[in-house]
Amino acid sequence: MEISQIALFATLFVSLYFEVFLLITYFEHLQNDRNTLIDIDEDALPTATVIVPCFNEEKTVGATLESLLQLTYPKNKLRIIAVNDGSSDNTLSILKTFEHHNQITVLDKKNGGKHSAMNMALKYSDSEIIGCLDADSYVEHDALLYIAKQFEDIHTSAVTPSIKIHNPQNILQLVQKAEYGLAIFVRNVFAHMDSLFITPGPFSFFRRSVILEVGPWRHGHSTEDLEMCLRLQQHNKKITNEPRAIVHTTSPKTFKALYNQRVRWTFGFLKNAVDYRHMFFNGKYGTLGLFILPLSLVSIFSATFLFATLLWNTGVKIVEEIVRFQTVGVQVPSMQFDMFYFNTTALSSIVFALLALTFVLISIGKKISKDKIFSFDIPLYIALYGFITPLWLAGSLYKVVVKDKVRWR
Repeated sequence: MEISQIALFATLFVSLYFEVFLLITYFEHLQNDRNTLIDIDEDALPTATVIVPCFNEEKTVGATLESLLQLTYPKNKLRIIAVNDGSSDNTLSILKTFEHHNQITVLDKKNGGKHSAMNMALKYSDSEIIGCLDADSYVEHDALLYIAKQFEDIHTSAVTPSIKIHNPQNILQLVQKAEYGLAIFVRNVFAHMDSLFITPGPFSFFRRSVILEVGPWRHGHSTEDLEMCLRLQQHNKKITNEPRAIVHTTSPKTFKALYNQRVRWTFGFLKNAVDYRHMFFNGKYGTLGLFILPLSLVSIFSATFLFATLLWNTGVKIVEEIVRFQTVGVQVPSMQFDMFYFNTTALSSIVFALLALTFVLISIGKKISKDKIFSFDIPLYIALYGFITPLWLAGSLYKVVVKDKVRWR
């Protein structure tokens, strides 16, 4: 067996093993996720501030703020700070139309990036918990109640929500819908393993005292949410997930926009992995350090390798067919079909099991977020995602190698 084949089998086997591991972990903790909101004591709820950093968000920020105003949360305990980060469109004008709401404060500053907008708003808030909501996202009315309930545990430093794609309209957005369903499942399982390493922008919340302890948001190679989470993990702070806190976010409609977004995310992870390399294979950080972070890093290279192998094998096959055609001409293929015969090689069996289990994990994620399980997004994801992901992974690796930079927008 060639080295490339060995690497291929190893990559697929590890991927399958990892998915089985996630599924087992999920069922081990399933009962703990069935608590409901009963007898909410409004006096005991923490004061909360939601920061909305805005850069050229004129099309969506109005609906974002409206969704926050509809939150089922005591009005006297909720504050919303919208920060215009040097927008060149009508974002600031739209924000000012909300200033008559007592809960909303509008700040304006020169463009400095999302982390600078977060830090500016932090200075204007003394709330017990501080959250962020991207200006292209919308929250369900009970999301903050579920988030706040998690902070009843005095050891909890940060809470992440479940994020769903808002109103997908084309094939690319449907693929992302299934992807986010898988992310809901994975984020929930990672929380049970104390292994979350991203506190996503749409509606993650932090205990203010902890932010003051570990320091404010940093640029983090344009992935401040990832950097902050790694920093909290470095200080052994508890980060959990509340799957019933549902947030809807706008997704890229074109491949170019999706590519740029994912290159930024992957580039940020790779650069932060270098900054926090001391956490990798470090038993001090438990499952996160010994397993999740190293595997996340390796998966970037393995996915790129698998795609390159597929392209190479396809190219070789095409060349062989061209040579065969030049040698013997056109041959009519046999039309015989035996319904009792299936190609059951080890490779095909592993691939089939991997795809089937992926379907199961996405379905669980959709069930957690109260989404419709049986729809076209999962088959589209399984059919297409493996072909488009390596493109931005390779683009990210290239940017890291040439020491390039990425921007928030």
